[in-house]
Amino acid sequence: MKRRRPVLRWMLAGVLAAHVAVPLSTPRGAQQPARPPAAPKPSARQARLAEAEAALAREDYAGAVQALQRLLAEEPNDAHAQFQLGYALTALGQREQARAAYERALALKNDFAEAHLNLGLLLLDADPAAAVPHLERVCALQAEAAQPRYLWGLALERSGELDQAVLRYREAIRLDEKNFDSHFALARVLLRMNQPAAAEAAFRAALERKPDAAPARLGLAESLIAQGKLEAAVPELELYLTAQPEDHDSRLQLAAVAVDLERFEAALAELDRLVAAHQSTARLHRLRAATQIGLRRYAEAAASLEQVVALEPGDAGTHAQLGRVYLELRNFPAAEQALRRALELNPQDSVALGDLAATLFLAERYEAALAALDQLAERRALAPGTWFLRAICYDKLGRKPEALRAYEEFLARDDGSNPRETFQAQQRARTLKRELERKR
Repeated sequence: MKRRRPVLRWMLAGVLAAHVAVPLSTPRGAQQPARPPAAPKPSARQARLAEAEAALAREDYAGAVQALQRLLAEEPNDAHAQFQLGYALTALGQREQARAAYERALALKNDFAEAHLNLGLLLLDADPAAAVPHLERVCALQAEAAQPRYLWGLALERSGELDQAVLRYREAIRLDEKNFDSHFALARVLLRMNQPAAAEAAFRAALERKPDAAPARLGLAESLIAQGKLEAAVPELELYLTAQPEDHDSRLQLAAVAVDLERFEAALAELDRLVAAHQSTARLHRLRAATQIGLRRYAEAAASLEQVVALEPGDAGTHAQLGRVYLELRNFPAAEQALRRALELNPQDSVALGDLAATLFLAERYEAALAALDQLAERRALAPGTWFLRAICYDKLGRKPEALRAYEEFLARDDGSNPRETFQAQQRARTLKRELERKR
């Protein structure tokens, strides 16, 4: 997070005394006023500092550097001039030279709080761990200052020391309870630490101080989602997207939440906005498929899943889902192709194998269906309904003894939840028994 670096300048010493005005005429006999003493001539150091200060005032950083380098050539132990040089070099983007100048200033004056602060800020992005001791030192020198503690926490956060960052942010809040940045940073770290309830409270505190802060609004929504508070997350995401309508990832997140809440029409409306914005990602098309399946628009769902397959051809789950959708459409060749591809990519997917068996059964390819059911039986105990399918396959193939055993196995396992299949199995089992007894 970039922050405006404060311009920390040192006031020039040796301000010239103001001239005293002399009256135009003096009454006769009156004592003549004393002539004011001549102003002392500025020292070479003061002249160089004045030149540097003037250059900094007009943002002529290159000119300031030249003036300060001339001064330091004569007085290399001037800590204040080293500090000013570091500031000017920072403004010119010469970060390594600026770091060296600040470090020289601190070698000369270790309690130079402003130099510690500016060096910490300089290191915060590129080397936050190196910034930590400097910002800690500022806090030791300025015990009641909130902002340095916030910056110290930021350096710790970026260094991966999240527990310590939380402590520093809480200290900054204690010193300046109204500061938005500290509340927001605390919330952000708590969310990273998988403490969404605490993060929610901190995000709400941040928004009390800055209600139009879109990142805090998004953070609040994310903390609510992490807690499973999906209903509460929806209006927060909507408010955030009102302020940041081009954040496509967050709009996708809103659609995902709507799918989880089974608000399929609302989800599809958000996804349509993304498509209109020329977005095309696997997650987008996968969510579109989920909404279309929820709305029983299977042909559209198949088209969406085909787009996912084009983007992620090696994803077994997508092929399996596509197979199930084609099965709903009674497009058995396409369902078989998708399911076999899913099993090539993930041979252990028993659900896809069961769907393949059902596809082959409905396509009246009974031998192939039995082969798939045999593979399934090697992996797990078959459910009662699967025994019913086996019985039908054997029956259709004229394998009556095997069909009878399968019907009886189904009836032995049946819990009465499929009365139509139960009645059919009972009738067919009696018929097969009579037919087999007549052949003896």
